[in-house]
Amino acid sequence: MNGANKFHPPGGPAFRVGEQWIGGNELPVWITNIRKYGPGKWDADVEYMYEDGVRNVKDAWNFQVRFAHVADTVRELA
Repeated sequence: MNGANKFHPPGGPAFRVGEQWIGGNELPVWITNIRKYGPGKWDADVEYMYEDGVRNVKDAWNFQVRFAHVADTVRELA
């Protein structure tokens, strides 16, 4: 990607199980489960796991406020 900040729909490829995201603290997390709970685009809970095995859950919108998909963090080398 181009490094731009963007929101990914929770049903899209960035939210597949196993996808890596990077937190503001630069710690990686991996998607372990997505649970849709309503008809809205953002009505989904994202379960994710840190390297040390700690798991958390956030709704899709708040997850993306805190984390960026790894493809969006790659910067092109000059």
